[in-house]
Amino acid sequence: MHANLSLEAQMPLPVALMSRLLVSLISAALSVSLVYGLMTASIPDPWWRQAGLPTNPGYFRGANVVDYPFCQAWNDYQGRNRMARDLGAPGVRVTEAQTRTAIRPGGEENLFVELPGTAQVVAIYCGISQDGAPMGECARYVCGDGVATFVGDSMYTGSEYSGTLQDGNRILTLTLMNKRAETRRRTTVRFWVAWQDDTPPPEATAPQTVPPALPPKAAAKPFSNPT
Repeated sequence: MHANLSLEAQMPLPVALMSRLLVSLISAALSVSLVYGLMTASIPDPWWRQAGLPTNPGYFRGANVVDYPFCQAWNDYQGRNRMARDLGAPGVRVTEAQTRTAIRPGGEENLFVELPGTAQVVAIYCGISQDGAPMGECARYVCGDGVATFVGDSMYTGSEYSGTLQDGNRILTLTLMNKRAETRRRTTVRFWVAWQDDTPPPEATAPQTVPPALPPKAAAKPFSNPT
């Protein structure tokens, strides 16, 4: 009797049973993948990722005063190229932003530019192209046919994951509105943000040196006067 039980215990599982187990495992794996996919699709991306920002800028801290030229004329009253002067000034960095596609009439788009919290904006220049024309000047009050541009300047707390928690982030919101109703006036706008940051990087603190341990002093032996 014991011999028969030991032989039955050593016999492999039937092929049909193993096939059913394999099908069950595959079905369970597919079900888990489907549920995970549905959960991932139902959770929207955070606003900063939808805006095209590379990292999370943190929480809104306050608005900055727009005290710099925005969408001013490329040339001054003497005909000199003001745009080339500002964008090419020493120490000035330029960040460009352009609408992803041509904005249809009646539509609008927001572009976001992320700068260090210590950055100072020098000027923002704007260019426009309508109906596939070459990019031309877009001034504040004369910018194409029925086009309006706006800027918002905000400070955010920064994020420890991006290393900006100390100085925060400066987020520029560049808005384009194509207000004309004509179906043919498709518009593309480009922004050139000139900025500089004179804040020196934080100094690297030298590691503290631990003084070498002094050898222990020899304990004084009690004096005894033999008698």
